[in-house]
Amino acid sequence: DITPEELERTLEAARRKVYAARQQRVKPGLDDKILTAWNGLMIGALAEGHRVLGEARHLEAAERAADFVLRTLAREDSGLLRTYRAGKAHLNGYLEDYAYLSEGLIDLYEASGTVRWLREAERLLERTLADFIDRDSGAFFNTARDHEQLIMRYQEGTDGATPSPNAVTASALARIAHHLDRPDLRHAAARAIKAHGPTIARYPRGFAKSLCVVDFLLESPLELAFVGRHGSDDLEALRHEVARHYLPNRIQAFLDPEALDGTDELPLLEGKGRVDGNAALYICRDFACQAPLTDPAAVADQLAAMAAGPTALAATTIAIRLEGRADAEGTRRYASRFDGRGYAALGSTGLTVSCLGFGGYRTHDGSSAHRAALRKALCSGVNLVDTSTNYLDGASERLIGGVLRELIDADELGRDELVVVSKIGYMQGATYELARERESRGAGFPEVVKYEDGLWHCIHPEFLDDQLQRSLDRLELETLDFCLLHNPEYFLSDAARRGVPVERARDEFYRRLQAAFAYLESQVTEGQLAGYGVSSNTLVSPAHASNATSLALMLAAAHEAAGADHHFRVIQLPLNLLESGAVFERKDGADGDQTVLQAAQNAGIAVLANRPLNAFAVGALVRLADAPVEDTDIDFAEQVARVADLEASFRAEIAPQLQPAPDSLDPAEYFRLAERLTALQPSLVGLAHWSQVEAQILYTVRTIVTVLDQQLEGGLAARWIDWRDSYLPELEDLLRELRRQASEKSEALNAALSAAIDPLLPQHRRSESLSRKALWVAASTPGVTCVLNGMRSVAYVDDSSGVLVWPKLEATEAVYRAARDALAKPEPTA
Repeated sequence: DITPEELERTLEAARRKVYAARQQRVKPGLDDKILTAWNGLMIGALAEGHRVLGEARHLEAAERAADFVLRTLAREDSGLLRTYRAGKAHLNGYLEDYAYLSEGLIDLYEASGTVRWLREAERLLERTLADFIDRDSGAFFNTARDHEQLIMRYQEGTDGATPSPNAVTASALARIAHHLDRPDLRHAAARAIKAHGPTIARYPRGFAKSLCVVDFLLESPLELAFVGRHGSDDLEALRHEVARHYLPNRIQAFLDPEALDGTDELPLLEGKGRVDGNAALYICRDFACQAPLTDPAAVADQLAAMAAGPTALAATTIAIRLEGRADAEGTRRYASRFDGRGYAALGSTGLTVSCLGFGGYRTHDGSSAHRAALRKALCSGVNLVDTSTNYLDGASERLIGGVLRELIDADELGRDELVVVSKIGYMQGATYELARERESRGAGFPEVVKYEDGLWHCIHPEFLDDQLQRSLDRLELETLDFCLLHNPEYFLSDAARRGVPVERARDEFYRRLQAAFAYLESQVTEGQLAGYGVSSNTLVSPAHASNATSLALMLAAAHEAAGADHHFRVIQLPLNLLESGAVFERKDGADGDQTVLQAAQNAGIAVLANRPLNAFAVGALVRLADAPVEDTDIDFAEQVARVADLEASFRAEIAPQLQPAPDSLDPAEYFRLAERLTALQPSLVGLAHWSQVEAQILYTVRTIVTVLDQQLEGGLAARWIDWRDSYLPELEDLLRELRRQASEKSEALNAALSAAIDPLLPQHRRSESLSRKALWVAASTPGVTCVLNGMRSVAYVDDSSGVLVWPKLEATEAVYRAARDALAKPEPTA
């Protein structure tokens, strides 16, 4: 029941008493040093405050701070110092000093129109690129090259109490790239963000500033050009109207026709002037401008129209596509630099390609080893790269695009020297989820082959168009040299499974191919493709097989789609020592008496051979490479018994206490590997077969263990942990022994193959590794243009590319026949 005034008096008296008591304590120190980075942040905040609110004191404070930092915290070599206090500036600047100040200066330019601030930002960013960039990844180190030596140069992608310096650098680069029309700076911004891409995808909440940059790069900013006398009422009215609108992705520039300050040299301001003596606003995107506005009342409508206007197909990457394509002169020039290595004409295209190509299967842009291997291959004589939209959910295409861009930007290679092939057809991973989502809202892709859960297939033009744009974005290419339909025979296999008559299925299959070819021809016309073709595992199958495909009929479909001038140029098929259907199976000629290789030669079609070292034979995957055998000293029967005993104890003591989720596996069935591996052991074919089985086992075990680790509590958790810690080492030993046995079987099979083919090889090649011999035979086969090999390490590139200098082997057919006969013989006993 006291009055507000009485309450105020009481509180004031209390404050005085508390303050008097506090004065008896030691006062905290005052941190009065001046930091370049924090001033950069404040300059940006004040400048933006002025731009939006029009407060002159905000702009004055920002300009005073910017002038102080650039005058007092600048090094003699034009770099930055980090801190200032008591008249002394010292310590070399960190990335955040350059980043925050650069972006603050761009904010200050956009608020004031003073071009000096933009030029200072440009200078600092050029210095940042020179001193802080990681040339391999494109990200920025926190310390400069000349910084004191640390254990490691750290890179920071996540935001903390302040935004990530890497992201702020990228933001400043992206913004100034549009002001100055500098695609190289935009590309540097994109690389800095993409370097942290996999982590951003997993933990997006930690990368808010990075995602703002992504949004800016994807959307492309509105460009606002103000023309008028600084401070004039008509110019200020236009500025204040724009400031009312939230435009996160925009840049703005000012031209005062009466000032000789160099602003008229900025690309966004070139050719612009006042309208009938009045201040004008030009609203543009990518330097394409609407009619200039002089009336502030018209600004809102034009901004809304720009936001709602027609847009191109949404970008799926922040990269800039490289112009150009492989051409005859460029590929010949490349081959001439590696004289003495194996090169061949790519069918009738006029292009020259290496006889060994880099296969992108299972390559990932997050792997430094894969990146180094691809760089090594491209700089060592390999100028054909093959990938697919479904390889690791597009990560293979991103790897290839990133490495090509780096080498081309560094003038180590020319775009015209390199042939890039990608394939479209599979719906897996993210593409499968996209297809399901579209279908759920009634906009599914047409003519989808729903082969199994998680694996659909489609070659309809609508799907091809969607995937081609994504592929070009990931590859960062304006033009893909060759796009192949990827295993379209899924349609025929599915039709056979559904009981569709073979002839009817084939008629529909080639109708679909013809429609796909017509679409691909349209993309050749538009410049997004140079040519196209088909990758099919069943081009080598017997003609009577229900899923067999025919080159002759493919060429007929291309002729129907585009006439004699069609751009069907390439096929891809499997070929290795144990799968030699391309050499022996006759079916593709008009008279039915040609192999697919002969038919391709006659038609001027290039042939890319895949899986040269991975053969599907004897009912399993066989690796045609030497397999070192590790000695384990483990008795298989005894080890299986130990694993079986532990699994039995799990079923007796732990499984009954677990509650299975609805429609999930009975806990008693979680661990039955002893039974499964005992049954599997006699049928092991070799190391490649075992590696596939082992990967499935390890994935399942790890999944179950992770779930139980997270869910179990109390005494049951303790019993589980004791059992787990006993079981996993015993299982690991059992798997090691099976790996040893599989390696022995591979060694025996490979020894038998070598014994069969070596008499047909020159004496000095017989001691080479089986993998080299297998690659050499495939590359020497008449009709084969290029052999695609998955070279995922630098050492593998060195080993494989050695065959490029070997003269071609004659009479390869005899080698294939000997290998096939060796496989048909009974397996030798140990």
